[in-house]
Amino acid sequence: MPSFNQGQFIEAAVRSVLEQKYPPLELVIADGGSTDGTLQCLEGLFGIFGDQLRWVSEQDSGPANAINKALGLAKGNIIGWLNSDDLYAPRAISSAFLYLSTHPDAVMVYGEGEHIDVTGKSLGRYPTLPPSVATPAFQNGCFICQPTVFLRREVFDAVGLLDESLSTAFDFELWLRIFKKFPGRIGFLNQVLAYSRIHADCITTRQRRLVATENIKLLGNYFGHANPHWVLTYAEELYESYPFGLDSSDLKTQIWSVLNEVEMFLDEHDVAQVKGLLSRDARFNLALPGLYASVYLDGWVPQCLEIRIYGSGRKKVLLHCDNKRPDLEPLHIEVNGSWGTGFSMVVEKQGYFEITVTIPDNYAQTNSVITISSADFFVPKYFDANSSDIRQLAFKLSGIE
Repeated sequence: MPSFNQGQFIEAAVRSVLEQKYPPLELVIADGGSTDGTLQCLEGLFGIFGDQLRWVSEQDSGPANAINKALGLAKGNIIGWLNSDDLYAPRAISSAFLYLSTHPDAVMVYGEGEHIDVTGKSLGRYPTLPPSVATPAFQNGCFICQPTVFLRREVFDAVGLLDESLSTAFDFELWLRIFKKFPGRIGFLNQVLAYSRIHADCITTRQRRLVATENIKLLGNYFGHANPHWVLTYAEELYESYPFGLDSSDLKTQIWSVLNEVEMFLDEHDVAQVKGLLSRDARFNLALPGLYASVYLDGWVPQCLEIRIYGSGRKKVLLHCDNKRPDLEPLHIEVNGSWGTGFSMVVEKQGYFEITVTIPDNYAQTNSVITISSADFFVPKYFDANSSDIRQLAFKLSGIE
């Protein structure tokens, strides 16, 4: 178990291991020098579990280095690793041991994983696939939930330890090595073996850019080129949180920077396709530094449009809009700010109109949200028999100042 300042989660993680109904079990924790009460918690747990729990606490170069340290200390011939904010499901270890003991040719087994939040609430299943899909399926994403994996120690003797030069994709890179070295010798259990916790400080959330670039480079080196969806998925993740995420700098620059960094690992045709998709995506084109509009990718606005504004002193936002309702009915709009005031307006005619929102002085330096709601909408499919578009659309947004 790698650990660093996860004091709020580590007791639950340790108990999920050592309370398993499987006696010959040890837990080795490689802690990176936590200062948040983690070590005091481990001292208390040692009083309960005794020599089944061992740990070392010293500076490391990252989770891959910590896991390799723990592997060097481990005595068992079957190895699993669990992050200090994740949990094993009950009977996970005994299920994995039973599989490996009854399938002596298997060197690895994994199962289903489930995402949970800070409180332990389920966020849905991890997108797992069985090993029969083979390595090309890794191009679309890692289909193995890391904490569900159990390995024979001989695997590390054959393929080596984790690559410590990788900050986020070290598990993914290991799976690729194992699949290549041991084809047909990887098992699967169709049951939830572990719960992977998603929260603000986990690698998955905190280092989205690095996750994308490391995976693209890894797959490019392994297969000759990576699937371009990794760049587009990174863009979609930015759209979900921008500009209130870790980086509120220009969204367009962030996406172009990632594409430029990984371009050599993508097929030339795929690069051109990504650039073309971005050039036609209204979410990308309408974004300003520190400002994002939650339009559809073709610029149409849903019944409720959200304008997210990073607090950088803006006093006014001007929206350039187009009323293209095919039924020629008036458009009734409600505009509200997160500062608690707003206004209503009615657009009587077809064509261009503007929405101007003034931001109060005392809110100009804080993060704000403007919501624009429409009581009126149309569904394209109802006006065009040849259309399959069933979205509820209000108007089109063509520009922001």
